[in-house]
Amino acid sequence: MTLTKLIIAAAALSFAATGAADAAGQPKRHKVARASAIVAYLPAYAGTPRPPWAAPWECYTDEGYGRFRSCSAGRR
Repeated sequence: MTLTKLIIAAAALSFAATGAADAAGQPKRHKVARASAIVAYLPAYAGTPRPPWAAPWECYTDEGYGRFRSCSAGRR
């Protein structure tokens, strides 16, 4: 009885291994990515430079090295 179970298990494993080998020889299917018809257009920036977190109506001066100072801060 155990010999029969052993033979059945070996046969089942051999069939499972051939299925994986057949899939390995198949060419890979590549997904096709299509571009959408909508194109984002960002107009050229006109105005004073400001940090990305600032609101559009706020005025900032660029002090260099990533530093910005509010126009309403006054002189130092």
